Amino acid sequence: MSLQSFVDKVKFTPSLTTWTRIEPQPRDASMERSLQAQVRDPLWLLARQWQVGEFLGDDAGSPIHATIAAEMRTITTYRPGFNPASTVPIDPTLPIEVHVEREPVTLEMRGSAQQGLYFENLIRQSSVATPETVIAAFRATFPIAVASPDPTYAPPDALRFRSIVAGRVTDGEALYASARAVAAGQTPTIPLPAAASDPGMPAVITSFLAFRGSLFSEPTTDNPWQSQNLDYEFALGSPASEETITLEAPEFPGGHLDWYSFSLNETVPTATQAPSATQTPPAQVSTTTFDFLPNQVVFRGMPDSRWWNFEDAVTDFGQLDVEHVDLAKLLVMEFALVYGNDWFWVPIPIQVGISGSDPTPRGTLSRITNLVITDTFGVRTLIRPSEQTQVNANESPWSMFKVSGENTRSDFILMAPTLGVTDDADPLEEVLFLRDDMAAMAWAIEHRLPSELDSATDAYALYQQRLKDNPPPTPLPIVAGGPAITYTLETPPPDNWIPMVPVLSPANELYLRRGTMEVPTKDGFMKLQARGAILEPQHPFFVTDRAVPRSGTQVDRYFRYTRSSDGTIFVWLARRSGQGHGSGWSGLRFDLVQKLGAG
Repeated sequence: MSLQSFVDKVKFTPSLTTWTRIEPQPRDASMERSLQAQVRDPLWLLARQWQVGEFLGDDAGSPIHATIAAEMRTITTYRPGFNPASTVPIDPTLPIEVHVEREPVTLEMRGSAQQGLYFENLIRQSSVATPETVIAAFRATFPIAVASPDPTYAPPDALRFRSIVAGRVTDGEALYASARAVAAGQTPTIPLPAAASDPGMPAVITSFLAFRGSLFSEPTTDNPWQSQNLDYEFALGSPASEETITLEAPEFPGGHLDWYSFSLNETVPTATQAPSATQTPPAQVSTTTFDFLPNQVVFRGMPDSRWWNFEDAVTDFGQLDVEHVDLAKLLVMEFALVYGNDWFWVPIPIQVGISGSDPTPRGTLSRITNLVITDTFGVRTLIRPSEQTQVNANESPWSMFKVSGENTRSDFILMAPTLGVTDDADPLEEVLFLRDDMAAMAWAIEHRLPSELDSATDAYALYQQRLKDNPPPTPLPIVAGGPAITYTLETPPPDNWIPMVPVLSPANELYLRRGTMEVPTKDGFMKLQARGAILEPQHPFFVTDRAVPRSGTQVDRYFRYTRSSDGTIFVWLARRSGQGHGSGWSGLRFDLVQKLGAG
């Protein structure tokens, strides 16, 4: 019989299906015996309790209620750099990173053209009687130059763009600098044209200034960037009537900022050393009492609280590769495997988010002044801070998440109004500081530089372009009966390798000073000069010797973008420093003797 025939036969065969329900029937209507929970083998259970060490434990109740008294004080002052006189009231609508990292933004040719087009559109949409005449006057006063300010290293695409916009649009960035100076009551470098006195122009210029100023968050105080250390130096303050708490960030490299970036400077009486309340607004100090139900700490892979439950094997602490010196791993394993179900946590609400429209201070310093736990037996226990634990001489008690300084520790926990999620652009400028043991000096290599199109360009590619346009001198020809060797005083490095020469300060401290070199070309000698903002070509530039370790240091300038809790957008130009790529060699050599034609 085929399978299909068997299926057809079974499908049409009648059947009768029944179910039998099994129900428990108690022999006795009373539940007295059931509630006794009798144990048939108590000796076995006692042996298991002895085996797992339950007889060695103490009776203890689980926490069921927590009463917490917390003191909170706001952060109200900000100090860029080292000078206490530069302390200013903090802007509560800005994240701390924006306060610290932002620096003035100067748009190049492309941004200037875009701003100029926006300004001219404002004129056409305004009540100006003859808009084209006014636009022509501003184009003549603030023109985009036909020639590049740096023709040696101008990229070809920037030259093509300049040929298009030169004479056809107002230089918006130059106009913004002059209009802002006039609005501040200062004398501008380039005076506004007579057409700016047209009755409809004040509203146009005001709208243009507001638009340009809203594009980027720019500083109104000193810049905390310390070029000699290649990092930021700033401080936050919380002055109150009884004390002033100063939190310093002496070596902030940029990027992510958290509580561990700060160190406690000192706590001094406000009356004797702190600035007046007109210069530094006093902190708001408040004490709040909370009543909570403690929650048990739960984490992946923790032992189950019930003996016979099967545990999840996703996290296996037994597979941790731990050495005898791995104290951190050993502590984590002990916490997870032995005391995992003995930890409880209690939430404390703290307002720390940034609102771009709400000036209420959000950053707080918080500490627990009182913590009372009530357990299942009704016993109330006062929990004291771990810092009050008695320890031996020359020892310090255990502490975590507390800001400390030299020989001091604060009992406050810092919740600074820092950033959440950010969108960081690619570096607009990138400089690598490295040591060259062969030349007994250091180098600042400008890998990426901002171009006239307001984007990054490869500095080495610009060097290759310069070699094509202005190559080195032609080598000496080989002449019969002439000399067979040639002498080279110095071999030049690439144009983007800026020398950093070691020098001693009057205090006998070692610094690296930005230097220069003369490079031979077919048109004569050319000096190597820094062209980016990081190396500050407008004045002498020094870096401490310790700021450039053996691994090197990389410094970037880049734009950052973020949004606050109410949707306010922040865009600012920042810097960050980090580890480099080790030492290198520029190819610099002195007193080189070679055979003619060998080079």
